[in-house]
Amino acid sequence: MTEKQMKQIQNQLPKGEKINRCYRAFEGDIRVITRKPDGSEVRYTVSFDADDNATIRKF
Repeated sequence: MTEKQMKQIQNQLPKGEKINRCYRAFEGDIRVITRKPDGSEVRYTVSFDADDNATIRKF
């Protein structure tokens, strides 16, 4: 992912969540794991549109 796409993902996260790690899943999609302020983790799947803009949705 590019820096632009990482910033787009960061801007879509709820307040207080921070990106912990990203990886390419066996199924072929990219996943982002974030950490909430309370220490719990949330997983998101990243999709890209025709202009390569990143959008996340809860996994």
